[in-house]
Amino acid sequence: MRVGLGFDIHQFGADRALRLGGVEIPEGEGLVGYSDADCLLHAICDALLGAAGLGDIGQHFPDTDPEFKNADSAELLARVSSMIARAGYRVVNVDCAVVAEEPRLSPYRDAMRKRISGVLGISQDNVGVKFTTAEGLGAIGRVEGIACHAVCLIEKRGK
Repeated sequence: MRVGLGFDIHQFGADRALRLGGVEIPEGEGLVGYSDADCLLHAICDALLGAAGLGDIGQHFPDTDPEFKNADSAELLARVSSMIARAGYRVVNVDCAVVAEEPRLSPYRDAMRKRISGVLGISQDNVGVKFTTAEGLGAIGRVEGIACHAVCLIEKRGK
């Protein structure tokens, strides 16, 4: 078994819909980024890649490659999931924390868990998504963006 940790942060300001956990959030400003800026899925990608010793999201999906301009991060996560499988692992679970002052995200928790579990091919019970605020501190507290943390457990297939 191996554990991975991921983190991502994006600032508000994009002229597009806010996407988190593969779900479009109708409230709130979009996040700035080369892909769709879904920092929750990016954090999960990094956690999985790190657990398998496969580097990080920037190595596999660089922001210098036109293929990834405005990319759907759910597709990037699906590609990471395939890399994990090719390396001989299966995803056991992921647990995530989203740090944001606004918008209110808890109404989207189940949709995010369902989307993430579907992409990874694991039970929704094995996907945790939690929300917290920065209590008004720092860039997140000033509502300048959203940060996400993710941890995962993978294991060698056949165990």
